Amino acid sequence: MLRHIASALLLSAPLMAAAATVPSDLMRPVPEQAVQGYAVNWLLKIELESEQLKDIEPCRKILAERGFSPLLSKTASSSAPLLHFKIAGAKQYEQADEDADAALAAVQHAACPATLTWTVESRHRPQAR
Repeated sequence: MLRHIASALLLSAPLMAAAATVPSDLMRPVPEQAVQGYAVNWLLKIELESEQLKDIEPCRKILAERGFSPLLSKTASSSAPLLHFKIAGAKQYEQADEDADAALAAVQHAACPATLTWTVESRHRPQAR
């Protein structure tokens, strides 16, 4: 199964102003694949990382309210040995949806002092006949 992955890293409001891509821009079917009988579901993943749990709690609530089922994890690695917290949530869409853009905008508007990363992945499936 082919997978098309697109993502963006948003660290601050000025960077967001320069980056015009929103999730729904990436949720477009590839015509060549549609002709071959493939349909696509889209998975929007939103992640926030911070050294302080209280910094990302408001954004966790926003993700939960919007159906993203956010999961909290404590993380440390060789590249980032200090303990930090990560909240990750995902929601599936059957087609380009402005709700995906609104969810991302709500998290950005909350301005949680954290690193925000979002990714859109395609999930191909045969079309029902």
